[in-house]
Amino acid sequence: MSALRRMSGLKPGQKGAATLVVVMVLFFIVSMVAAYTSRNMIFEQRTGINQYRSTQSLEAADAGLEWALMMLNGGRINDACEASTDLTDTSFRDRYLAFNTSTGIVSARLQSGGTQLTPTCVFDQASGRWQCSCPEDGDPTLAGPSGNQIAPAFRVRFRAIATTNQPGLIRIDVVGCTRLDNNCLGLTGASVPNEGRSIVGAIALISGRSMVMPRAALTARGDVSVSTLAVSNVRVADGGITVHASGTIDPGLSLTTIAGNALGGSTIPDDTTMDLPALAPFSVSERFFASMMLLPPQRWIQQPAVVTLNCGIGGCDAAQVRDAIEANPRRPLWINGDLSVDSSGDIGSATAPVLMVINGSLTFSTPSVTIHGLLLLRPADPTTGWVTSGAGRINGAIVVDGAVTGTVTTSIEYNGTVLAAVRTGVGNFSRVSGSWRDWSMP
Repeated sequence: MSALRRMSGLKPGQKGAATLVVVMVLFFIVSMVAAYTSRNMIFEQRTGINQYRSTQSLEAADAGLEWALMMLNGGRINDACEASTDLTDTSFRDRYLAFNTSTGIVSARLQSGGTQLTPTCVFDQASGRWQCSCPEDGDPTLAGPSGNQIAPAFRVRFRAIATTNQPGLIRIDVVGCTRLDNNCLGLTGASVPNEGRSIVGAIALISGRSMVMPRAALTARGDVSVSTLAVSNVRVADGGITVHASGTIDPGLSLTTIAGNALGGSTIPDDTTMDLPALAPFSVSERFFASMMLLPPQRWIQQPAVVTLNCGIGGCDAAQVRDAIEANPRRPLWINGDLSVDSSGDIGSATAPVLMVINGSLTFSTPSVTIHGLLLLRPADPTTGWVTSGAGRINGAIVVDGAVTGTVTTSIEYNGTVLAAVRTGVGNFSRVSGSWRDWSMP
């Protein structure tokens, strides 16, 4: 028996206790490592979920900012923010913005109770599209999706710029949230547990309008040789200038100016500063256009707010223009072709004037029709220029890229108030470079 013990190396009373202790210690260490690894995995999962929610809310807020800019450059909409042909509906910019034509300051409209108007949208997975609410008065009315669907939402608020020397600017603030919740979407609200919330903002500028106010009722880059034309400017603040031309002006024009101002003194003929030399890659005509609009025509027409009418060989009639203006208030109009005012009824109004670029000529075949606003004519042949015809009235001003000829008996009346309304409220909204931010400001 002792020989067997010596051969196996075992000692009397040995039971393997030390081995058990070592195994338990190793098992404890392995358990601790597994628990620590599991803790890290849970932490990473939570971090990933938080990052996902944060990214989702930020993307929703950014989408809301782009949506607001797009809607500001659109036409009439209904309460669901969808395009409308109902003339009782207003445009997005008229629902939420107010324009001071005297100062050019843009401010936000409020509810009748004095609280902020806040258009809101939520993403509906069932339809795969955003559902929106654009109330003219009151709070947005939206129902969140049923169940546990992922449904990010955003809410928009407009605010006037604090300084008074920055006309044409408006601040856009957008709150994005991972679900439709009034507390989460409030600009001054606190974060909602387990939901992502982001705030972004930018400054928008209304541009693409006539940045240089015409000094005269009629401005022409050429001769003005229509003796039957009646031109008036009785606005003292503008000096009473009736005709401004780079060429000669027919002395037989019927002119009306401010009291005490000589009729001949109300015209500016042979202004060589209007004879803009060609500068590659822009032509003289393109530079003349840019002197009024601050953009060459090929870039001006690409702005989202510009409405284009392709009239074809026969040109556009008055009904087409009225329909386009009524469907798209405060949006500039670009007409490819001649415009024939061939039916009764004014185009635009003194309170809602138009900005029209006509790539052709303008004729009045129906008398007693008034066009309210600023017109820029670009005749096909600048030498022949605007071949006038018929009798009508322009209340505002007209700029002709060429000569003025023909036998028109139209009257052109300079109206500074109308032109101020065009300059401050008609145009394209675009984001100001460097104004984007992702934090809330009071």
